[in-house]
Amino acid sequence: MAIVISLCVSYALYCLFTQPAGPITSPDSAHYLSFSPIVPLGYPIFLAVVGARGAVFLQPIIYASALAFLGREVLRASGRVWLAAAIVTACVAAPQMAAFHGSILTESLFLSSIVMVLALTIRFVHHPSWRLMVPIALSVGISASIRRTGVALLPVLVMMALLQTRRLKGSQPALLFVAAVAPFLVVVATEQAFAPIAHAGQTSSLMGRHLFAKAALLDAPPARRSSDALRAALDEHLETRYAPIRLLLARASDDVRAVLTLYYETCLQGPCVEASRRLMADRGEAQQTASLGEAGLARIARVPLGFARLAALHYGSLWTVDRLRHPELAGALGVFIEANRPLPFEQEALRLQPGQPMDLPVSEPVRYLQFAVTTMSIFTAAVAVLGVVSACGAVQLPPMLAAASLAALVAHGGLWFTALFAAGFSRFTLGLWPAVTTATILGVWAAAQAVTGSNTAAESAASAIAP
Repeated sequence: MAIVISLCVSYALYCLFTQPAGPITSPDSAHYLSFSPIVPLGYPIFLAVVGARGAVFLQPIIYASALAFLGREVLRASGRVWLAAAIVTACVAAPQMAAFHGSILTESLFLSSIVMVLALTIRFVHHPSWRLMVPIALSVGISASIRRTGVALLPVLVMMALLQTRRLKGSQPALLFVAAVAPFLVVVATEQAFAPIAHAGQTSSLMGRHLFAKAALLDAPPARRSSDALRAALDEHLETRYAPIRLLLARASDDVRAVLTLYYETCLQGPCVEASRRLMADRGEAQQTASLGEAGLARIARVPLGFARLAALHYGSLWTVDRLRHPELAGALGVFIEANRPLPFEQEALRLQPGQPMDLPVSEPVRYLQFAVTTMSIFTAAVAVLGVVSACGAVQLPPMLAAASLAALVAHGGLWFTALFAAGFSRFTLGLWPAVTTATILGVWAAAQAVTGSNTAAESAASAIAP
C-alpha cells in the first residue's frame, strides 16, 4: 500500500508545483464563478465555499486521495501491488489531466467522483449489500450535480444491483434496488429544489442550446407553419439560415465531416446563432434558451434517425485522439477547407480570416496512440456487453471481471450520454478516463486469470474480508 500512496502523493505534489501562478480559466469558467443558471450547482457551490485559488489547491489533493482509495480497494481485492499501482498510474497517464486540476472547470471534481464510484464498486462486487450501495449511489448523485454526464451512471447502479441479486437472500435484493436509486434521486432532487432559490427563479440549462445546435445540423422535413411568430421565425432559421452548413458537411468525407461537425455544433451554441437570438432580444437568457430548445427538439423529433447518426458520429469522435494532428486527416481537412472556401460562418466557427489557411501541425505518434485507444474502446465495449449478459442471468461473473464490466459500463454509458446531448470533444473522454483504464486493466487481468485457470489467494479470500 505504501507504493500506491507514494504514487498518489507524488502526483498531487507534481500537479501543485507545476500549476501556473493563478487558476487556469476558459470561457466556461465564468459560468461557474458567476453561479450561472445554465450549469449544475455542484461545482459553483464548491467554488463559493473554497474560492478559485482554494479550488486549484484542493482539486489535485482530492483526486489523489480518491486514487489512493481506489488503489487500496484493488489491492485488497487482488492482493497484487503491481495491479493497484498500474491502475493508479493509468488513471493519471494522460498528460492533459494535470491541467484539469489547476483549472476552474468541472473536470477535476467529476474525475474524483468517478474514481470514488469505481473504488466502491470494486468493494461492492466482493461484499454486496444495500448499505454499501448507498454511498455508491450518493457518489453518482454528486457526480451528476457536478456534471450532468453523471446521470448516465444511474442505469449502471441498476445493473450493479442486478449482477448481485443472486448472491443475496430475503428482502436484501429489494433493498438493494431501493438503495441504488433513492440516494441518487435525493441528491439530484435537492439540487433541483435549491436551483430556483440560487438563481432567483431564473433557472436554465445548456440543453436548449445543445438541442438547437444539433437540430440545425439535421436535414428534416419542413415544420408546419406555427401560429406563434417567434416559433415560426426560429423554424425558418433552422430550415434556411443554417442550410449551407448542412450542404457543406454533406460534401465532406466521414473523417472530415466529423471534425467540421464539432466546430459547427459548437458555433451553433453561440456566435452562429446570434441572428436567432436577436429575434428574442426582449427576453432573458433563460427564456431564449428555452425557446431555442423547443424549436430544436421539434425538428429532431421529425428526423430521429438523423439524430441517431449524429450521436454515432460524436461517439466515434470521443474515441479519436488529437485528430487535428493526425497526418492523413490534417491533410484531408486542409484540402477540403481550401476547396470549399468561403465556408459558411467561416470566421465564427473556424476563426479563420478571409484567405487565412488552417495551420495544422501534424504528429506521427498520433497514429499509434489512436490504435491503442481504438483497441481499448473495442475491448471495454466487449467487457460492458459481458456485464449486461451477466445481469440478464445468463452467467455469473467472477468479482473482478464484474468490476471491470461495471467500469466499462460507466465509461461507455457516460460517452453515449455525451454523444447524445453534447459534442464529441476528446476532453469529455478524459473526464471518464479512469473508468476506461480501470475497465481495461481489470478486464485483461481477469481474462488472464480465467485462461490460466488460477485464482489468487487474495481474490479467493476477498469475500471473507469485512467491507
